[in-house]
Amino acid sequence: MEWISVAKKEIVINTSAEKVWEALTIPSLRNKWETKRCEIDFRKGGKIYLEYGRNVTFKGVIIEIIENEKLVLKDIEGYLTTWTIQSQDEGTKLSIEYTGNWVGDHDISEMENMLFRTFLFMLNLKNFIEDNYDQREQFWKSWLGLKMRTEIDRVKVVHVHENTPASGKVQAGDYIQAVNGEVVNHFDGCEIAITQQPVGSKIKLDIIRNNEKIKVTANTIRFGTLLK
Repeated sequence: MEWISVAKKEIVINTSAEKVWEALTIPSLRNKWETKRCEIDFRKGGKIYLEYGRNVTFKGVIIEIIENEKLVLKDIEGYLTTWTIQSQDEGTKLSIEYTGNWVGDHDISEMENMLFRTFLFMLNLKNFIEDNYDQREQFWKSWLGLKMRTEIDRVKVVHVHENTPASGKVQAGDYIQAVNGEVVNHFDGCEIAITQQPVGSKIKLDIIRNNEKIKVTANTIRFGTLLK
């Protein structure tokens, strides 16, 4: 069975390492680009609680601190989150690395969703620091009810939520080739193409099912909701 142990994203921000460190470690600043509620007992062994909305939270402890360089967290399942900050000529490189054990389609889908979500917040941090702009309202506007993962260079549907626009049209095991005519070959691209559309948008999917090509059309609804 396929498994993944490390997942990583990085971004360069036009500011100092000290500014990035402050944005990561000061709760009032972190709330401006990532969380709705942030509690940090900032010491080795201290607890950290992050609340993002939509019932998404993180609970863990701090296991390593190197000021302006590295922050390592361990969640309640023992998985690690490592933030690394490196000064460069063009600014500061911020990296995040998740270390765990994701096995099978559903676990890998959850991992990719977590990594994608974090990367959007990292982009928002860049906007917040460079332009003093919070773009979280642009994230996750709508959905079709699909749970997906990347499989080599394809996007595989691993679950379809009941009472959503995709229910009865898309099946687990389908492969999404294109969204509104644009080829997608990775979770991130497919998720952006769907979830950043306004509610009520018509989405056209090119799908491979049992080696046959089919087309599916559905209208998005507000992210995380169900059809009435």
